[in-house]
Amino acid sequence: MISRISSVIIFIVGLFILNGCSQIPIKPSVVVNPATPAMSKENLWKQRQRLLVNDVNWSLNSKVALRFRQDNWSFGLNWVQRAPQDYVMQITNPLTGSLVAKLSRNKSGVSLLSDDGETYRDSNEERLLQRQAGIVLPLKGMQYWIRGLALPKDKIEKLVLDNYGRPLSIQQAGWKIDYSRYLSNKSNALPRKTVITRARDNVYLKVIAKKWQG
Repeated sequence: MISRISSVIIFIVGLFILNGCSQIPIKPSVVVNPATPAMSKENLWKQRQRLLVNDVNWSLNSKVALRFRQDNWSFGLNWVQRAPQDYVMQITNPLTGSLVAKLSRNKSGVSLLSDDGETYRDSNEERLLQRQAGIVLPLKGMQYWIRGLALPKDKIEKLVLDNYGRPLSIQQAGWKIDYSRYLSNKSNALPRKTVITRARDNVYLKVIAKKWQG
């Protein structure tokens, strides 16, 4: 079991988005106009999904609150995504900013560097997290859910949209993802605050975005 990694990794999930933070730049190339009578919110959702799912170069600086069973943690999360299977997540102390753990994935697999200097490896990040920290988190889905997207090719159990085609709630892969605020009224606006839960495992993950880039 990794020291303090539970507090960090637990999220890793990944994790996800902002409660009154700074503005976040969004690529002009993926700007979608607000809803118009000619486009239904369902069509705006499809357009949002199609545009943003292909934008694989982005980064997020955020703060995270995690509850797993009877334990609670808070930490900083810096997530840099370079490709669907290429990313680095740094978990930091919320007070000092010091590195607590780093999870990396590339073509070679997944590695987890803990604050005690030990490195753990696997081919599956969710299995690595469960083995080293005893926590179950949807790391594969997180890279989509924290941006207000559905996990591609996975069945959507329930989807609730606002008038701009953005999700208010997604249920997928046994997880429930709720969005309470977005950065703007554009259809492709990124979330400010995301809450990911699964009742059967008593997991509650709240991600507050401080800065998006991409």
